Amino acid sequence: MVRAASATKPPASSISVVIPTLNAGPAFRHLCRHLQLVRDRYDLEVLVIDSGSHDSTPDLAERSGFRVHRIDPSEFGHGRTRNLGVRMTSGDVICFLTQDVLPCSPDWPERFAAALAEPGVAGVYGRQVPRDATTMEMYFVSVNYPARAIRFAPRPGGYHPTPGRVLFSNAFSAVRRDVVAEIPIPVEAVFSEDQLWAHRVLAAGYSIVYEPAAEALHAHRYSYRELFRRSYSIGRALGTAGIDRGASFGESVRFLTDELRYFVQQGHVHRLPKLLPYEFVRWAGYQVGRKSSRGTEASVWRPESDRPASSGAYDTAIDEGVRP
Repeated sequence: MVRAASATKPPASSISVVIPTLNAGPAFRHLCRHLQLVRDRYDLEVLVIDSGSHDSTPDLAERSGFRVHRIDPSEFGHGRTRNLGVRMTSGDVICFLTQDVLPCSPDWPERFAAALAEPGVAGVYGRQVPRDATTMEMYFVSVNYPARAIRFAPRPGGYHPTPGRVLFSNAFSAVRRDVVAEIPIPVEAVFSEDQLWAHRVLAAGYSIVYEPAAEALHAHRYSYRELFRRSYSIGRALGTAGIDRGASFGESVRFLTDELRYFVQQGHVHRLPKLLPYEFVRWAGYQVGRKSSRGTEASVWRPESDRPASSGAYDTAIDEGVRP
């Protein structure tokens, strides 16, 4: 049942930014410099939550004028730490950035706030452009972060992500405070907490918006080992939550077929020998993770009791790589 709240429109918003960090490295200074510039323009509140860095990450954040909160590494959790950031900030709009993104559109806070001002929108995420990526990751980015805006409409029962697709990404995103207070980010999930949260808010009657005008540099190169571990974690998280039905064999084959077509269109046929082992490792990791989750369903929805002391501007997502 779609709740009446999905028709509400939030008031004009103040904006907070939450960044979890751990040994962010020298490139973190570029993000700090960017945030200094946009902070002054939009009066942003910036909170860095550091979970035990051994490098200069927290010191650099403090020198940049940001508030830094240090936690023990054992206290970190992707959902728990972001929920902590929500409680420690005051903005009506809360932006989540990872330490390795670099926004390249100077008005992204305004773009995010405008998207969340649309009736019923719970979260918004921006376009991610790779600094350097393999053809496989280029395809992933082209599928999930296109040039056109997307609106994922509410759906009873939520959405089940299909292979290689995302509903939301908290690497570069924003949420409404009132919604995340009502529906916190799952704290038990080791991975894919953003997908699980998106599933919950969509099932509750809210919408998720993808805003390509807000753009950031962000991508990863994975070894086979890293890819298997990441895919395993995703499969286990989605399987535990009971939202892994979109990853059928047929959907996996369709994803691979489309990816093969992309390689040909981009003139990367000479790289095809790398594709099959890469996608097999991704598929195998996901399937093993799904199977390992059996008997643990719904554990990621436990309440967070363990806390430490439609607009015409968007395309409605009917079949955007997700299935009920």
